Parts: sequence; structure tokens; C-alpha cells
Amino acid sequence: MKRVFDDADRAKKQARVPSRSTAGTPTKVNEAIRASLKEGFLPCETAFEIAKKLRVSPVAVGDAADNLGIRVTDCRLGCFSVEKTAHDGAKTIRPEIIRAVTAEIAKSPLTCAGVFSLAKRLKVSPLEIADAANAAHVKIHHCQLGCF
Repeated sequence: MKRVFDDADRAKKQARVPSRSTAGTPTKVNEAIRASLKEGFLPCETAFEIAKKLRVSPVAVGDAADNLGIRVTDCRLGCFSVEKTAHDGAKTIRPEIIRAVTAEIAKSPLTCAGVFSLAKRLKVSPLEIADAANAAHVKIHHCQLGCF
């Protein structure tokens, strides 16, 4: 069962993620979010589709969802979903992916955008990169939707 995004969640998130003004959020973004809910929640992938379709930043969609009290679910990196990233070694992770993640974090912390960029470069899914990061005990930072 999924939990509702409430004031306690909002306060916890605001302590982690700097607040951004959403005063200028287009009504179309709010309408698209409401029209795209799955069981009352906004899937991560859907949030990105809304951003692309309406030509707004993903974080604008994430912030609008927050302001509407709507929780983003099913992270494409497995950070928050039913199918989370591998934690127990159950999945086999290719060594070249772990090497690429290790090389990436030698330059800077691994971000959500960095995961997608690395996945595109290696021609693998972002979830595979996230699994490798998790196996290497690397934390992913700065969600493009502002969720973490």
C-alpha cells in the first residue's frame, strides 16, 4: 500500500532538498499531473513525459506535484518503488558497469542526471547503472524531479 504525501513528508523533503518557487507553475502542468495519476500517485516516468510534452523542467513538474500534495512513485532508478535496486547481490551486475560507475564517481558525486547520461553512453538501462551504484555502495544524488 502506498502512503499519501503529507505535511510530515513535505517538511522532511524541504530539509533535504532546497525549496524552489513554483509561483509561476503553468496551470497546464498541474492539469497534466492530475490527469496522469495512477492510483492517486505520479509515476516518475510519467513526470518526465509531462515535462517533455509541456517543455518545462522535470523539477518544475516535481515541485508542482509537491504543491498539489501528490507523491512521486516508481523511480526509474529504483530509489523508491516496489522493485528497488539490488541490495543483496541477487542481480548479476556486469563488471564493466561497476568500473564505469567507479570512474564516474572519481570525477564527481553520481547524480540522477549522471546515471541517465552514463546509461545512454554505455547503452544500458538507467536501472542497471543504479544497481551497479548500489552494489558499489554509491549514493545517487540530486533527483531531476527534486525528490531527493
